[in-house]
Amino acid sequence: MKRNSTVFIDASAWLAIVDEKNIHSKIAREYFTHLLSQSARPVTNNVVVDEVLQELKTKNDSPAAKRFLSVLDESVLSVNLRVDWISRRIRRIALENFFKSKNENLKIKHFYINESLKRKKADLIFSFDENLKYFDFPVMPQTKQD
Repeated sequence: MKRNSTVFIDASAWLAIVDEKNIHSKIAREYFTHLLSQSARPVTNNVVVDEVLQELKTKNDSPAAKRFLSVLDESVLSVNLRVDWISRRIRRIALENFFKSKNENLKIKHFYINESLKRKKADLIFSFDENLKYFDFPVMPQTKQD
């Protein structure tokens, strides 16, 4: 990874960073630390943020969800993190691509992510979701099952 790369962080990566019980927690935290040491420019989108909040709350961990949101808000204010907002126009494009797709493994969220990848000129994706490889962006970190 080159220095100053733009890295899109999806829900699977955020959840692995936040939840110490997550099977990818150790590698996610190490990789996130590596990204920061390389002056990576992290980006995510509002749909991903909502997915993480919902997952944390579903696990009956509202305090963790609130902490996550607070840290994200601080990061956005300090310009350490950019959040791409999925507008009505972008949503319409993502939905069109979702309905055109023949890949049954892809969900609507993947098409929202793809739009953010293009709009924010991402260099790679920080994710544990194998389906994102469909969009021809490097997906990191590589795990043993890759």
